[in-house]
Amino acid sequence: MEGADQLTLNWRSVALACVLASILVAQFYILSRGIERRASAWFTAFAVAIAITTIPMIIGFAGAYDIWPGLTFLPTDLTLLFGPLLLFHARQLLDGAAPRGQYWLLAPGAIYWLYQLWAFTMLGDYRAKWAFNDAVHEPFVVPLVMVTAIALSAWSLWEILRMRRGYKAWLDANRSDGDDFEPTWIGHFIVLGVVAAAIWALETALYLSLGLSYVDAFWWDLAVLAAIMLLSLEALTRLTQPYPKMLAPDAVSIEQLVESANTERERDWQAEGERLRDQVIANGWHLESSLSLQTLSRRFGMNQAYVSRALNQGLGTSFSHFVNALRVEHARSMILREEVNLLDVALSSGFGSKASFNRAFKAHAGVTPSEYKRLNS
Repeated sequence: MEGADQLTLNWRSVALACVLASILVAQFYILSRGIERRASAWFTAFAVAIAITTIPMIIGFAGAYDIWPGLTFLPTDLTLLFGPLLLFHARQLLDGAAPRGQYWLLAPGAIYWLYQLWAFTMLGDYRAKWAFNDAVHEPFVVPLVMVTAIALSAWSLWEILRMRRGYKAWLDANRSDGDDFEPTWIGHFIVLGVVAAAIWALETALYLSLGLSYVDAFWWDLAVLAAIMLLSLEALTRLTQPYPKMLAPDAVSIEQLVESANTERERDWQAEGERLRDQVIANGWHLESSLSLQTLSRRFGMNQAYVSRALNQGLGTSFSHFVNALRVEHARSMILREEVNLLDVALSSGFGSKASFNRAFKAHAGVTPSEYKRLNS
C-alpha cells in the first residue's frame, strides 16, 4: 500500500496492540477448550468487538490518518455492542438459554455500523467526509450514540447484576459446591462497566466541548483494556468445568399438590427436616463434593420443593448452608482425631477445593481450619 513505509512504530500503538493481543489469545484459548462453548463464544465476540473498536487508536498513533485521511469513518466503532454481548455471555453461562428475545439489543450497534460503512464508502474523498463530520456527525450523531451506548450498557449491566444475584441464591438453594461456580469476573465487569461508562461519558463531553483528541484519552483507554485483560484471565482460570444452570424444580403432580395441601397444617417440618438430616449423615451423602438438591431429592424419593421446605422451614437453613455445616463438623472431627493434612481434610469432607473449605469452615466455626488446628493441638 502506498505510504505504508511512512508509518511509525509508536510505543502507544505497541502498548495497545500487546494488551489487545493478550485479551484475544485468552478468549480464543477459552473457546478452544470447548467448556461452556456458547457462553465463551459470546465473551469472545465481546473481546473482538473491543479489539475492532480500538483499531483507530492503534493505527492513529502510528500516523495512518495523516497518511490516508480517507480512513475517516472507518467502520470500527462497535461500542453499542459491548453491553449486549456481555449480557448474552452471562445469560448463556448462568441460565443456559439463548438470548432469542433479546437479539433486538444488537440492532443499535448494527445500524450504527451500517451508518459508518455508508459514510466511509459513499461520502467521497476525505474533504467531503470532514465536512460531513463537522456539519452532522459530531453535532448530532456522536451525542446520540453516546446516550444510546450508555443506556444500553446500563440496562445490560443491571440485567447482569439481577441475574447474578438470582444465580447466587439459586446455587445456595440447590448446590453444595456453589463456591466453585461463583462467576466473579462477571461481578468485576459490572463494577468496571459502571466506572468506564461514567468516565467515557465525561471523556466524550470534553471531546465535544474542548476538542480533545484520542491522544488525551490514551492512558484511560489503556487502563480499561488492561482491566479487561485481567478479567479475561480471571475467566480463563474459573471456566474449568460446565456451570450448573438455573433450572426449574422437578415437576409436581396434581396428586402431590392435593396431598401437600391436605397435610400442610399438620406437617411437623422440624421433625421432617431432622429426619432428612439423619439420613444424609447416615449415608454420608454430604461428603460428596457435587451433591445437589436435585440428587438428594431423588434419593429421598421426593420432589425438590418438599426437601427444600423441610430444610428451610424445618431447620431454618438453605441447602448449601445445611450441607456445608455437616461437612465442617466432619472436618472438625478429623482435625481433632488425627494428624492430617488440611487439604486431605477438605477433600475427605466433600469440599472441591481448599479455598471453598476455608470459606465454609470460617463461616461455620468462626476461625480458619489452620487456626482451629493450632488452637486444638
